Amino acid sequence: MRGVLARLMPVVRPVIGVLIVAAVGYAVASQWAEVTEAIGEMHWLSIALAFLMVLLGSAAALMSWRILLAEEGHPLGFVDAARIFFVGQLGKYLPGSVWSIVVQMELATRLKVPRARTFTATLCWTGLSLASALTVGVIGLPFLGADTAIIWVLLPLLPVALVCSHPAVLTKIVDRLLGLIRKPPLPHVFTWRGVRGAFGWLLVTWLCYGTHLWLLANSLGTPGLLGFVRCLSGFALALGAGIVFIVAPSGAGAREALIVGALAGVMSRGEALGVAVVSRMLFTVADIALAGVAALSALRVLRHGASPTTGEVTDDAPATHATITGPGDIPGGPTAPSEHRAPGPTHGV
Repeated sequence: MRGVLARLMPVVRPVIGVLIVAAVGYAVASQWAEVTEAIGEMHWLSIALAFLMVLLGSAAALMSWRILLAEEGHPLGFVDAARIFFVGQLGKYLPGSVWSIVVQMELATRLKVPRARTFTATLCWTGLSLASALTVGVIGLPFLGADTAIIWVLLPLLPVALVCSHPAVLTKIVDRLLGLIRKPPLPHVFTWRGVRGAFGWLLVTWLCYGTHLWLLANSLGTPGLLGFVRCLSGFALALGAGIVFIVAPSGAGAREALIVGALAGVMSRGEALGVAVVSRMLFTVADIALAGVAALSALRVLRHGASPTTGEVTDDAPATHATITGPGDIPGGPTAPSEHRAPGPTHGV
């Protein structure tokens, strides 16, 4: 199987790349007329600050993913992690979230991270993203007053997502997935501190994203404090819906419906739709910009980072441990045999 993948990937990689570029281009072109009309009514400073909050939220999301990868025994420096995470994020513009994971898995092999580890780390990150998004959404649910049925589809997922976020449960789920693809289990169990750190960075992500939506809404009206709660909870639920409804590129449709529902109480439906459209455009531009910077910095890795023999990375290969010393960095944990698991690495938010 591995030999077949090795022969197919040189062909599949450029095809995936072309599809992603086409999907991103369509996302920009299909919204251009609505975006230019809505932008014309917004203050440029609000748009600029909202875009900055999107960038900061994306950086917080990266930190969360980076912690989870370190928990699986493969700590990476911030720049190396950004190369994998941000370029892979472009895959969400294709229907089905699997493309983001595929791209991240391939990029991570250049840094000697096994595909199975990248796969499970991204899967855990997606699960924690949903759990944290639903948590934030439920807090503001009494203020939303949205009549959209999507909210009631998401709410029953909250207890399940929180249970699956427990380190012991999360470890068992990951080990079961690794067993299904005939890979060795994790070198150590997930730690409370690691999961809390990843969850905490995701809460920062939702705070930044909610602030970006409030800044856009504030440019068209005066949503006030109640409007901020609506923006925070509504946008978290909107992106949670994007995670669940994987058939649409980046949750298109479900995301906009929840944003409009969240803002309906503080502005007209037309204005709320304009905010939702501009918000998606800002995220698209941010994704392209972050992925572009990451890809440019990764050119050397893409050319010289593969194994000198086959370029393949196995789960028995040693991880490339980065030297991390700053207060925001992630220390790496020891790798222990699966039958005598050591406690995981220690992390902080």
